[in-house]
Amino acid sequence: MCKTIVLSSGEHTAISHCPCCKVYYVWHNNLVLSFSGQEFLSFREIITNASFTETSLPFPDKKERILLRSPNEDISFAFTSEELEEFRSMLNEAIYMKEVYTLMGTEPGTR
Repeated sequence: MCKTIVLSSGEHTAISHCPCCKVYYVWHNNLVLSFSGQEFLSFREIITNASFTETSLPFPDKKERILLRSPNEDISFAFTSEELEEFRSMLNEAIYMKEVYTLMGTEPGTR
């Protein structure tokens, strides 16, 4: 993996970007997903539009969670309402920080 810049970071999630390869990495617990720029925006759109109240279901631990597929249909995220909101915040922050770095021209590998 190339030298990446961290765009957002939280307790369970970190999102980074490689300006050379133009790849976004979503690190969530022990899972790492990689996306092209357009794939990342599409993934964010799916997460943003998911309705917790309409699609959540009880899990064996008696907590309500929503299942959201990753780009690999065999792998899904299972989020509580609070976890989903935190994940959405991380994605939104990453988009915002990417725009800031782009506008400032301070991304590594862009000089």
